Amino acid sequence: MSVTASTRVTAVRRRLAPALRFLRRSPASVTLAAFVLVVAIADGSIVRVPVLAQVPPSSAPHHPLEIFRLWAGVFVTRSAPGLLLGLAALLILLAVVERVMGTAWTVLAFVVTSLVGVTTGVALQSLGVLTHPFWTTPEDGAPAAGLSTPIVGALLAASAFTGPLWRRRIRLLGLSGCVIVLLYSGQPGDLYRLLAALCGLVLGLLLARRRPVLEWPRSSHHEARSLLAALVAVSALGPFVAVLVPRGYGLLRPLGLLFRDPLPRLGALRAACRLLHPAASCARDIALARLNGPGAVLLSVLPLLVLLAAAIGMWRGRRLAALVAIAVNVLLAVLAGLYYGFLPALLDPDELLTRTGSTGPDTRTFLAVGVPAAVAVAVLVQLRHFDVLPTRRAARRFLVATVGALVATAVLYLALGLLLRAQFSPHVGLPDLLGDLPERYVPVGFLRFRRLDFQPTTAASKGLYDWIGPVAWLVVLVGVVLTGVSRADAHTADRVERLRVVLHRGSSGSLGHMGLWPGNRVWFSADGRHAVAYREVNAVALTVGEPAGPPEGALEAARAFALYCDDEGLTPAFYAVRPSFADALGNGPEWASMPIGEDTVLHPASFSMKGKRWQDVRSSINRAERAGVSALWTTWDECSLPIRSQITAISEAWVAERRLPELGFTLGGLDELRDPEVRLLLAVGPEDRVEAATSWLPTYRDGAVIGWTLEFMRRRPDGMNGVMEFLIASMALRSQEEGVEFVSLSVAPLAVSGDEETAEELPAVLASLARILEPAYGFRSLAAFKEKFQPTLQPLVLAYPDPISLPAIGVAVARAYLPDLSLPDVVRLAGALR
Repeated sequence: MSVTASTRVTAVRRRLAPALRFLRRSPASVTLAAFVLVVAIADGSIVRVPVLAQVPPSSAPHHPLEIFRLWAGVFVTRSAPGLLLGLAALLILLAVVERVMGTAWTVLAFVVTSLVGVTTGVALQSLGVLTHPFWTTPEDGAPAAGLSTPIVGALLAASAFTGPLWRRRIRLLGLSGCVIVLLYSGQPGDLYRLLAALCGLVLGLLLARRRPVLEWPRSSHHEARSLLAALVAVSALGPFVAVLVPRGYGLLRPLGLLFRDPLPRLGALRAACRLLHPAASCARDIALARLNGPGAVLLSVLPLLVLLAAAIGMWRGRRLAALVAIAVNVLLAVLAGLYYGFLPALLDPDELLTRTGSTGPDTRTFLAVGVPAAVAVAVLVQLRHFDVLPTRRAARRFLVATVGALVATAVLYLALGLLLRAQFSPHVGLPDLLGDLPERYVPVGFLRFRRLDFQPTTAASKGLYDWIGPVAWLVVLVGVVLTGVSRADAHTADRVERLRVVLHRGSSGSLGHMGLWPGNRVWFSADGRHAVAYREVNAVALTVGEPAGPPEGALEAARAFALYCDDEGLTPAFYAVRPSFADALGNGPEWASMPIGEDTVLHPASFSMKGKRWQDVRSSINRAERAGVSALWTTWDECSLPIRSQITAISEAWVAERRLPELGFTLGGLDELRDPEVRLLLAVGPEDRVEAATSWLPTYRDGAVIGWTLEFMRRRPDGMNGVMEFLIASMALRSQEEGVEFVSLSVAPLAVSGDEETAEELPAVLASLARILEPAYGFRSLAAFKEKFQPTLQPLVLAYPDPISLPAIGVAVARAYLPDLSLPDVVRLAGALR
């Protein structure tokens, strides 16, 4: 073989290598995709209705042949777009399942979940549980069980093999999506898909040999926000399903159709009515047709768009967006109850444009009210996770714009309506306009169930009639969008950026960068050279370390901050400051201090790992080298999406294991990693597998980094032993090469070394909190772990002006670290202590 031919063969192999690697890892997914493609070509479903759909169904839905026909529809697609989506789902989603579960379990889950889903669905119908005749035999005879049925079942089965993060995501989004589609669409395939998902959930537990636990695993604030935002988005997309699906029998489908423009077209109705005897129903439909137009269509979807915009804002942590989602869902629940329960039960049937067939509340009523109400309650209960609060000015601006739009459009409608009263049929007065005003703001679908007392007859009156509601909803939508995409608090953000500039000039201690975290307020000295970051908790101003800025003038700035607190009715408390700073702070005997922890500091200039006491650390480095694990120095923005996903999964697994809320104040989480100045040091193994992750906060002097402080520290539960020792030693060596002055392993809060007398100096509240949290969070264990690096211990104290205020300060520290402690968390804390 010539050199040229050999080069070509090598190039072809290189191009085919990813495909061959994918084929080796996902043989079942590729085989099933090929089989579906062959069936589509042989069956002709790419260009016409599939042959299977033309086979007449058996007379008995529970007949074995009918069950086989329904199950065989799993491999049949109805169109070319459906085929492309099915192949993509097989090659992406099912391939992921195969990598998680293995080929054998994937094939088993694919077959078993689809069979159980179809068989159980048909059995329920034959037993009379599902009485609608179309649940098992669609009108067009098309295959009911689609390709999504076994894929969803396999996904739910694979969730048992994943960590807490993806297990929670797959189950919440998968099951809620199946339920929403079933309620709003109600096709037979929707029922089979939900049953297959439930079957996959059970099958996964059996295959993974997991005992079912009826407890929702603890999640971080970031993950809780993401899940709630996804839940709101899924509930908002439900009505779109009812609008897009041509026919269905879901219990909430009528509610979804209320967001559809159901009004007939005037031209078609006039042609049809000429052939019929003039009747009241024909005249009524013609009246409804005159209301059709762009305004009616826009009003139908704007509430759902507001919910989707609120979901985006919730994902960003905006509390105002969460409150909007609660309000809109409550409104939908009220409207559903008004139509399904109140109107049919209390009004005379002649008052309704469309006969509902119901004389009062039924299952449909409770579901129509319960689903949006449940979403609203879920968001309300977890409202504490949305900690990005708007400023008073921003909240006032949003409230004024919303209420102002409602008031302005209402006044405009009443005023112009009176001026144009002759352009309505019949002529209207103020009572008529007032009675009709609320209906201008609800989706036009509700008009099919209310008698029209009058209608516009000219372009001017029709424009007024149609566009009052859309304009008000558009104002709400724009406000929610701006809330979701804009900076949470422009005023606070500007002060944080000013604090960042001050920190670059210099700061004392290792906690200064924590002042940039959300939840802190910032005070600046009169000359702007110093700043104090603090948290206001129970009328206590709890600072994050010493004032930021150059050492010269720091004490004067601290005293000025104390005077500011006195003017504002706050008690100043300087948390985690040096004893020398606390001693020099007071001008009189009223200032006191107490130990709250110790900073563990390494000095890279003299750092060495020689000697027997460093044997464990050296062994960890050697173990990492043998395993192919290296230290990656990067930032969150520089990380690839797979690396970020692994860091998130590792962190969520750590949070779920504790079963307790994340601590705040001087202990950060995933949200704090996104700061561009925060560096990450990751332990990355073969195939970019992240074994552990740490984050490091900078300390500056004159714009140059002079120190790094360890903050975020997470390791994979099944990761390499000694990986944290490897990362910390790597950081010390890196800092030694770069000439950094110090590396802080951070402060273990409420962990004071020394004798019992020293530990008893903590106030009663903090001492009790330290004892309770120790079994769950292991502060003393963490401090003992850091001892193996032979650090220099620098004591830190809490400085306060008046001993009488110490109990209140103790409560403030406890609330700063555990701001979201609830009654169930107290029970878990007690269990951890026991």
